[in-house]
Amino acid sequence: MKKTLEVLAIISAAAVALSSCSQEFRTGKTEISENFALMDGRTDSLHISVSVEYPVSGQNEDARLKMSTAITAALFGEEYSGMQPEAAACSYREDLAEEYRAENLPLAESEEFQDATFQWADDISGHFCPASDGLVSYVISHHSYRGGAHGITSEISYNFDLKTGEPVEETDFFTAGYETRLTRLLTSRLPEALESPADTSMMFLKEIEPNGNFSISDKGVTYIYNHYEIAPYSMGIIRITIPWEDLNDIIR
Repeated sequence: MKKTLEVLAIISAAAVALSSCSQEFRTGKTEISENFALMDGRTDSLHISVSVEYPVSGQNEDARLKMSTAITAALFGEEYSGMQPEAAACSYREDLAEEYRAENLPLAESEEFQDATFQWADDISGHFCPASDGLVSYVISHHSYRGGAHGITSEISYNFDLKTGEPVEETDFFTAGYETRLTRLLTSRLPEALESPADTSMMFLKEIEPNGNFSISDKGVTYIYNHYEIAPYSMGIIRITIPWEDLNDIIR
């Protein structure tokens, strides 16, 4: 079976420094960009793009392994969680290419679908936000297209304690009873998060509640709402940032 290779780069030594409370937290990066042709004589193909960071140093080994395992599972699926990041990315690429051909090749070879196109795309990126007070956020963006009018894009943030490598959930980060106060803050900050403040009229909800999908940065806490979650697809992914000074009374 013919395979068209555009670019394949595994960069295991690249390092990006993020500040933590006592030492430098450093990351590596894995990148893949590749096309898999469906069959000879057709232009149909699967495009796979992976660009993900992973922890390299600045933590004890147990914390680093725990965080790396959780990130790998979040990026590619639980079945890849026991692999090193580079190996997981390559295995995911091969498995997806096999799935693409298994689902589409029988159709492409049949007379009934000779004029159909069988384009797939799968783009995954994952990056760390600058660490803050011993916590770090890891944001994953995944776009998947398997035919139709448009693909599906999602953005999910995972938060970790740098010292232990343990995940930090919403209920760990905020004080008890935070929901009412946080809902008011999110709702009040919504207009400035939109391309046009008038677009608030298109929202599915009048009050924007916390959904557990948030990242931490020097600017504050950013909540992420994916397509159709609180607004129509046309409004895209909505990110609402609340400055630290507005959150002092509900942060642990």
